[in-house]
Amino acid sequence: MRKIIILAIVCSWIFLNAGFALSQQTNVTQAPAADETEVEWLWGEVASVDAPNKALVVKYLDYDTDIEKQITITADEKTGFENVKSMDEIKPQDTVSIDYIVGPDNRNTAKVISVEKMDDISASEEDMSEEMEKVGSGPLSSESAIIPPDEETMATTIDSKANQ
Repeated sequence: MRKIIILAIVCSWIFLNAGFALSQQTNVTQAPAADETEVEWLWGEVASVDAPNKALVVKYLDYDTDIEKQITITADEKTGFENVKSMDEIKPQDTVSIDYIVGPDNRNTAKVISVEKMDDISASEEDMSEEMEKVGSGPLSSESAIIPPDEETMATTIDSKANQ
């Protein structure tokens, strides 16, 4: 009997130490890749375009300070464009939405430049007005109006539910 107890204690000790040894984790620190910088976003109006140098100056509102600021954004061969084919089609006073990164040299490089077209906005407004006409602009009937119940009705409803 004594051998069984000693054997059980030894087996338990081995089992616990093996679990502890396997649970040890090594701390491996990985250096971030060069392209893993945080992507910033801004929305604003184009103040000027320097197409040969692939640069835009954009006026935007800094939401933290409520101050209108300007920023220079450059494009490279990896920059994607939406609603335009290239930097040559962007004009001053265009409204743009830009995803960009700030490089180690504090240079702002665009990942995606999206130009908002007024034709798209006008078309969506027309669609909305057509939908509103379909719904109708007449007054609501008493059947379609939502009227909150008065206190007496609420008390009666609560009492009837409590009695059930």
